[in-house]
Amino acid sequence: MNGTPVDPGERSHLLDGLRGWALLGVLAANMVGFIGFGMMDEAQRAAALGARFDDLAELLIEWLVVGKFYSIFSLLFGIGFAIQLGRLEARGEGAGRYLRRLAILFGFGLAHLLLLWMGDIRALYALMGMVLLLFRRSADRTLLIWAAALWLAPIAWSVMIHAGGLDPSRPLFGAGMSALRAAGIDPDQSPLAYYRDRNYFEQFAVHAPEILFRVADLVYQMRPAKVLAMFLIGLWVGRRAIAANPAAFRPLLRRVAMIGLGAGLPLALARVLAEPLMGEGAATEMVSETLYCLSTPTLALGYAAAAALLWAAGRHRWLDWAAPAGRMALTNYLAQTIVQGLVFYGWGLGLLGRFGLVFVLLFAPALFAAQVAVSRWWLARYRFGPAEWLWRSLTYGAAQPMRR
Repeated sequence: MNGTPVDPGERSHLLDGLRGWALLGVLAANMVGFIGFGMMDEAQRAAALGARFDDLAELLIEWLVVGKFYSIFSLLFGIGFAIQLGRLEARGEGAGRYLRRLAILFGFGLAHLLLLWMGDIRALYALMGMVLLLFRRSADRTLLIWAAALWLAPIAWSVMIHAGGLDPSRPLFGAGMSALRAAGIDPDQSPLAYYRDRNYFEQFAVHAPEILFRVADLVYQMRPAKVLAMFLIGLWVGRRAIAANPAAFRPLLRRVAMIGLGAGLPLALARVLAEPLMGEGAATEMVSETLYCLSTPTLALGYAAAAALLWAAGRHRWLDWAAPAGRMALTNYLAQTIVQGLVFYGWGLGLLGRFGLVFVLLFAPALFAAQVAVSRWWLARYRFGPAEWLWRSLTYGAAQPMRR
């Protein structure tokens, strides 16, 4: 049986709006890397525009943004999984179509990694989505138990690395270092000048070695477990159709919002302050990871529940505003990489290292507002974003109707 993609009229504006705002959070977190903040030494940071506000900006971004909006994206992925798989099974298609969809998403992620930027997350989402299929028949209680266990597992992982001296990511980091040296780059020096001054084709030569660093970082953080945990919570939420009728779940949403914001905000702040108060060292790393694992999903769920409560109260405007960007999330996610590369890297304006961290708080909302405007214009004329259209056409084996 040949299926068809979800009609735009059937989409959840609440989920699209929340996905849009999550896209802004992801943009802000990623822009910290794109402006070159992590590549700068102390002298370079001091010379950057707005450097005197770096400490405050870093606190705000680490406290309120980093990790939280990736987690919301993961939550939404799980909700979407429940909705899409349910529709496929209702048409008698089973999981085969969804596996094809995930394989194509993995291709997008791999192309993003190889052609543009090492920080891609979509490839990991595709792989964890395949693992999520194993849970599609699991009981609701089982989903929540696994989610909790997966979010706590990185704490033990951190102890193993920092107290036990066993770091599975170390060989991957070492392989990445060797690959960079073979490409003529000294990994012991700041790569700021390289990415600022070299053209696209010169930088392309190191994209494959960069993948080793990306995989090493995912292993070091035990990120797959964190992503899968939020997928499972999203699957639980999707089964109950909470997003379809949030007003019917107000008591639950209030509890989640109160606990999520009430506990998540101070725990996330404590994580940010751990290193300044405790200094660098293995103990600090373990404390930081523990606070991260306790605060990040808690605060992400608090954000999402608060948004759903506002929607249930009829306060749609701010979610409606961001919804066009959320409907074209894959297109906008890829476009963010291209725009930031053109602004900051050597194959564009080469502004890497020129701005302090405070400019993320200015540039990210400005770029996102532009994406919302372009997305609204585009969707008034077309049914899908360009990347979404390609994704759906490949999934269903035929070019989907594009114009409205």
